[in-house]
Amino acid sequence: MYAIEFEADVHNNIIQIPIEYKELEAKHIKVFIVEVKPTAKLLPDGFLNPVLISNYKNIAKRDELYDCCQRLGK
Repeated sequence: MYAIEFEADVHNNIIQIPIEYKELEAKHIKVFIVEVKPTAKLLPDGFLNPVLISNYKNIAKRDELYDCCQRLGK
């Protein structure tokens, strides 16, 4: 026994087996079905339109922080 994996859409309760597995034609097979659901999560409100704070001051740029951490061995 061996296992193969492929994705397919179900139409009228029929799953089309890809042509590269034509050796399965007229054979008895065991089928294991996993429904694939979208995994994307919605972004929180305001994610693409961040709140701007006029008196906010960055303490350092990202690259400066990264370089500092590398020098400290963290």
